Amino acid sequence: MQTQTGISLKRYKEIGEVLYEWGFGTTLLEDLSPGLRNMNIGNRLHPQIRGMTVYERMRHVLEDLGPTFVKFGQILSTRREMISPEIYEELIKLQDKVAPVPFEDLRSTLEQCCGPLDEAFSSFDTVPFAAASVSQVHRAVLKDGTVVAVKIQRPGIREAIETDLPLFEKMAERIEKLSPDARVFSPKLMVQEFAVQIRKELNFTHEGKNSEVIAASMADIPEIKIPKVYWQYSGEKVLTMEFVTGCRIDDVATILSYQVDPVHIADVGFHAYIRQIFRDGFFHADPHPGNLLVSPDGRLIFLDFGMVALIRPERRKIFIKVLMSIVGCDVDTLVDCFEKLGLVFRKEDIEPLKDELYAALREYQTSELGQMNVGTAMDSLPKIMQKYNVEVPGSLMMVLKVIWMIFAVAVKLDPGFNFNQRVQPYVDEILEGSYLSAETLKKLPITFMELAEGVMNIPKAINQTLNTIGKGDFKLEIEANDLKTLSTSIQQSSGRIMISVIIAAIVIGSSIVVHALASGTTISSYLFYAVFSVYFIAILVGIVALYTMMKK
Repeated sequence: MQTQTGISLKRYKEIGEVLYEWGFGTTLLEDLSPGLRNMNIGNRLHPQIRGMTVYERMRHVLEDLGPTFVKFGQILSTRREMISPEIYEELIKLQDKVAPVPFEDLRSTLEQCCGPLDEAFSSFDTVPFAAASVSQVHRAVLKDGTVVAVKIQRPGIREAIETDLPLFEKMAERIEKLSPDARVFSPKLMVQEFAVQIRKELNFTHEGKNSEVIAASMADIPEIKIPKVYWQYSGEKVLTMEFVTGCRIDDVATILSYQVDPVHIADVGFHAYIRQIFRDGFFHADPHPGNLLVSPDGRLIFLDFGMVALIRPERRKIFIKVLMSIVGCDVDTLVDCFEKLGLVFRKEDIEPLKDELYAALREYQTSELGQMNVGTAMDSLPKIMQKYNVEVPGSLMMVLKVIWMIFAVAVKLDPGFNFNQRVQPYVDEILEGSYLSAETLKKLPITFMELAEGVMNIPKAINQTLNTIGKGDFKLEIEANDLKTLSTSIQQSSGRIMISVIIAAIVIGSSIVVHALASGTTISSYLFYAVFSVYFIAILVGIVALYTMMKK
């Protein structure tokens, strides 16, 4: 039995060989994991590298390294602020299509879930019509005649992914050490989130439940089709769904051959995603054209619910404001929303940040509709954040990525698609409905209860305050902006009061002596002159003190 260290070293060697095959050598891997020079990495070069760009070769490296790297590349494509446009264009092409495995290798997995084939299905096509790194899909017919698509997990895939995930964690740690600037993107946190996501995708039960949640939310839109899940033939490694047919959503020619209006499909898809994101807070997070089909009868079909996103209600409202701020070039509201989402800006960066955001949004607003790419605006926001060393939340990037993707598809279907005009009615509808939504109504009893408790506690609070004051336990705290100045003023006033008291005492004492002389009491001339001098000095000091105080 191989140890984890042995498996890691073997995998490192495989990674090194793939890098070398595609013309990258081992420099990158040696930086990420020192000591690889001592490994015997082959000197093969892939015959296709001639004429390829470095970015194309990077995509092929990810595809050759298997499902973990392909999935990571697909998720990395959602973080456009981290990568160059050239890399992004290749990452969105990532397809985890691989050669299918023989059906006999999958039979045991299928029968553990569904039972013997001849008892569960009236027919089963052992040649898959789709194959990917994680699973492959077969067409079958249930006993009642229902045509279904059976998605079966490939054997050993979980073990392969669990082998690669620790390597990703080590590489993320190494990247943060080698490139301190990369810390703003939180590579380690990104790998942790990726690990959670890909482990969920390995459990097909999650995907089935996700599809049913979205199907329920879209039930009132007849133009939307979500394949039904047959749970009696589904489990963690098998997912049996209704079989659907159609063309990719970006295949305009075939859509027209169906006698379906592409402009209508653009409206339906745009409406569906805006509702999922901003009203429901639970949305299909991988809307590339391969996951969106158009049926011959003109319905939009959603496929592959392994990647979904969930947004809390309070953050949904902030995201709506972000969208409307982008549309309206309102940078003040946009920055306020960013701060509510947890972004931290230095005080001295606020104004230059707003200037750059405004310039970017104005450029987006003045673009020609036929040539406008909403990605220009969506890309500019995180890139500006990066310039000011501000980490952008993954949830915000996910929303921006999905909006950009659905806009790109909409423009493909309808070259005159106006984002501003189309989004406003949907957002208004969502905002109006949010005040009487089911979530708001659920909170009303709690809100009224808290309000009633607050009103009923007012007399008790007043009574407690009066009792505290009556017992002498009342303490008043005053917070001064400049306690040092206040302390100095008190000391100066105390000094003046002391001088005044001393002068008053001298004057009063001297006056008593003078009164005694006036009443005929005999006193020596020395004492008389002494008393007169003291009396005179006291008056003089009093005049000087009064003058100084009035001057100040």
